[in-house]
Amino acid sequence: MFFWRQVVPQSPEEGLKPTATPGYARNFRDLNEKVSRGKSFSGYERNPMFLNLGGKGFAEVAGLLGVDYNDDSRAVAVVDWDRDGDLDMWVTNRTAPRVRLLRNNQPSPHSSISIRLVGNGKTTNRDAIGARLTLSENSGAKQIRTVRAGEGFLAQSSAWTHFGLGQGTGEFDLTIAWPGGTTETFSGLKAGARYTIPQGDRSPGDPTFASAPSVLKQPDAVDKSAAAGPDLNGFWVANQVPFPELKFTDKEDVEHSTQEFLGKPLLVNFWATWCLPCLAELSDLGRHADDLRAQGVAVLALNVDGLAVSGSTDSQVTPEETLEQAGYHLPFGFAQQENLAMIEILIEYLSARRMPLSIPSSFLIDAKGNVAAVYLAAVSWEQLSADVALLNGTPDEQLRRASPRAGKWFVDPRQIDREVYLSDHATLFATNGFPEESTRLYAIAKPEKGDLTPQEFYNQAKAAAQQGLVKEAMELYTEAIRLDPQYGQALTGLGALYLMQKRFDDARPLFEKALSIDPNHATALVNLSMIDQASGDKESALKRLRQVISRNPGYAEAHLNIGSLLASMQQFDEAAEHLAKAAELNPKIAYAHYGLGMVQAQQGKHSEAVVSLSNAIALGSRNPRTFVQLGQSQLALGEKSAAAESFRSALKLDPKNVEAQRAMSENGLQSE
Repeated sequence: MFFWRQVVPQSPEEGLKPTATPGYARNFRDLNEKVSRGKSFSGYERNPMFLNLGGKGFAEVAGLLGVDYNDDSRAVAVVDWDRDGDLDMWVTNRTAPRVRLLRNNQPSPHSSISIRLVGNGKTTNRDAIGARLTLSENSGAKQIRTVRAGEGFLAQSSAWTHFGLGQGTGEFDLTIAWPGGTTETFSGLKAGARYTIPQGDRSPGDPTFASAPSVLKQPDAVDKSAAAGPDLNGFWVANQVPFPELKFTDKEDVEHSTQEFLGKPLLVNFWATWCLPCLAELSDLGRHADDLRAQGVAVLALNVDGLAVSGSTDSQVTPEETLEQAGYHLPFGFAQQENLAMIEILIEYLSARRMPLSIPSSFLIDAKGNVAAVYLAAVSWEQLSADVALLNGTPDEQLRRASPRAGKWFVDPRQIDREVYLSDHATLFATNGFPEESTRLYAIAKPEKGDLTPQEFYNQAKAAAQQGLVKEAMELYTEAIRLDPQYGQALTGLGALYLMQKRFDDARPLFEKALSIDPNHATALVNLSMIDQASGDKESALKRLRQVISRNPGYAEAHLNIGSLLASMQQFDEAAEHLAKAAELNPKIAYAHYGLGMVQAQQGKHSEAVVSLSNAIALGSRNPRTFVQLGQSQLALGEKSAAAESFRSALKLDPKNVEAQRAMSENGLQSE
């Protein structure tokens, strides 16, 4: 009997919607993940600026002008910001600073005219979008501009239409073709002036003339009492979320939880013996132990020695010795690897950045267990003390701390749907492999399940399935489908659970309904192909899988399934192509290497089979069948010693394995 691999995803590929293909969804996720890790679409190219050479091409002058910033820039809006007759630019970036003002202070003898049109609101919109302006000089030269809504990518430049005049200094004529079909002409416009022209007026309004550039003044309506300052690190959380429950051990190796500290503020600090800033920070905390107690705040220092964190090195002293030398006598413990992963998920949700946890890092948690402040470097006692006091401040006082600069909020960032926000937080833990924490967070977000949305039922179902709570997951998927019968992901999720139980008659209609919503739903097609194969209809299964591959050539699991099916149909050459493609697309799928090795052995390509089967074993496919085939291929290559070791490995896993026993006996190989 040949092998048949059943890839049964418990739910569709994350992010795969009924109308999306896995290749697109995967690529889009990969792109967003790279951006969240600090990568750039453009590779952080220096910003260029091109000077028009009057018909002789362009010269790149950004470096000469000092504006070749190494930003991840996105949009440019042009405006005479300081009203001095030349154009300035606002530039937005994906990275800090998010906005730059490039103010044009280059001395120039040239002048300009600026026009602001106002439509009548009847035949022409008030902003006069679409109006066409023609400025004429006595020499007969003309310039034409059109008022547009939108300038370049994600930008809207000034509504003032700017005409550069070069050496022109006389009077000018202006013709306006309004969008409503009327045309007006004005004479006597002067260089260096700005005119506001309402539609229908017989003459432009009195001009205002450009003056020498002046220092831009700070707006009067600025709240200067903000608690934040340039010396503060980290950030205050405007929309607080529950801190994840972290399990850690004490010096006696007894496990504890951060939930034990609920009821009073808590500072959770991650530190290491090899980290010099950590030691200074711990000393500072130790010196202020009495002050911390007076403020009613607890401190928990979690050591990360030996865990995979950025900058880690071996240390010659123990954590206990380090704390003693630092004068730190407050609670401490030893972090677990999953603590770091959960903290990185938290930071990603709060900041949209996915970066390795930096050491030291600290988290200020209020008495209810919510994250109030995040410090991604050593935090000073002055800042910590002020932030602890701010826990009892008013919401407006806390909001001022959320901004790194003094200013005035135009939109309150706390105006969100709180339940959806917390549910999304819980979902992120579910999709990153922490279903138990996700379930806990869902319970905090919505203690009563009756008012959950279909997506929230679906997300909880995924979390339950990941924990092996099949019955609960099926109930949650069913509820999501009841609320939204067209929910393709919930249909395939529930169908996959039925398929795992070999309840084909229950699974088939769910997948078929998902296909009625989207005929190319990859997950439904793959799972239906498995039902067809189990029913003996291999041709139908093959047809469905070919449909998946044609639409999703980068879907590794589909290549794995079609390769396995073709192998079972003795079509080894094509099977090997698909299995090799699956291993190429996702090198961590052990079964792709195993299947490829089996096919290569069947083709007599034993050198290649040895490599593939060894890869499968390294990835966890340590079963008797893999070792037996590896040994047989090694025998075919004359490698008796290696083959004996492979057969012995098979017998360790299954002492009664007939194939391994026969191979050892027929080839005179020693069992020990």
